[in-house]
Amino acid sequence: MFIQEAHQQTNHLARKLFSHFYALVKAEGLSDTLDIEACVAQVGGGINPADVDQSLITLNQYYQLLELSAPTLADTDFYLKLGQLFDVSDAGVLGYASLSVENLRQSWKITSSNYSLFPHPLTAEQSSNNNYVTFQLQKSARPSVYAIYLQEEWLSSTWKWMRLRLPQLIDVEALTIKLAYPAPSYAPYYNEIFPGKVLFAQQETEMIFPEAWYDMRFTTANQATADLCQQQCSLILAQLDKQSDLVDQVRRLLLLTPQREFPSLENIAQQLQLPVHTFHRELKKSNLSYRHIVNEVRMELAKDYLDKTKIPLQEISYILGYEHAANFYRAFKNWHGYTPTDYRQQKHQVLTL
Repeated sequence: MFIQEAHQQTNHLARKLFSHFYALVKAEGLSDTLDIEACVAQVGGGINPADVDQSLITLNQYYQLLELSAPTLADTDFYLKLGQLFDVSDAGVLGYASLSVENLRQSWKITSSNYSLFPHPLTAEQSSNNNYVTFQLQKSARPSVYAIYLQEEWLSSTWKWMRLRLPQLIDVEALTIKLAYPAPSYAPYYNEIFPGKVLFAQQETEMIFPEAWYDMRFTTANQATADLCQQQCSLILAQLDKQSDLVDQVRRLLLLTPQREFPSLENIAQQLQLPVHTFHRELKKSNLSYRHIVNEVRMELAKDYLDKTKIPLQEISYILGYEHAANFYRAFKNWHGYTPTDYRQQKHQVLTL
């Protein structure tokens, strides 16, 4: 096996996920409702009609696409169905590594330790209590249409991910899904996907299951394959470390989190598997603070939204974490030296020349 670039692995995942999205839009007859070609163009990607699997799209663009589509697809079961289309091969070498280990416990561990190859905008906090495992999804300050769609996609794809490894769980009712939002009009579809309890209007969004599931042996377990795939993952990540410094890694993680609330310093340190004090010290060596990097990424995302989408300034300001459009307007001008309105008009004039 040869050493592949880390971005090739994540782009492979992005293309696979996008092909599922594209196929589902067509299958559900949503082409007239959602102009998928225009949406992909707005986020800076490109569709290959002859072979959708070879479309030009990154993971960041894919999750921007999900976000851009959310208002149009609100109050539908689209994102639950999208999660069910996930296949282990979508994740490339990491997918095969997590499939070949002994059990679910090892599979979670290998996926977490290789987060950079399989990132997701949502993070889940794991805990064990009274012989049950709980995955609690982070809260979002976004409006409900934005908060719900990623949670549905994460829960649905994660359950599919678990069932691919443990087919015997398909009808086991020991699973509990708690949802921090009211029951939607398509609530019955939740029960078609999840075999256990589905509880709406809860304090947190959580997936809860018996800890005994952690140690059930995978029928696909193959230690030699697992070792080989894990070695490949390690080589890819080692190459990534050589190609970029810590600041670049932080920027990449922030860009892969298209949400209103950027991760905290502690959260990013955890994703990079660094103690907080070490993370802070290493950033200081670059003469940059975490706050500065967040602001830098926020301003670059602002330019992307202004350049590649038609989203109103007020909505862009909210997406980027500003409570008031005036604060975003002022911050953008202080950072770039010109207003967001001037920037958008200038880019539009260039395109129309």
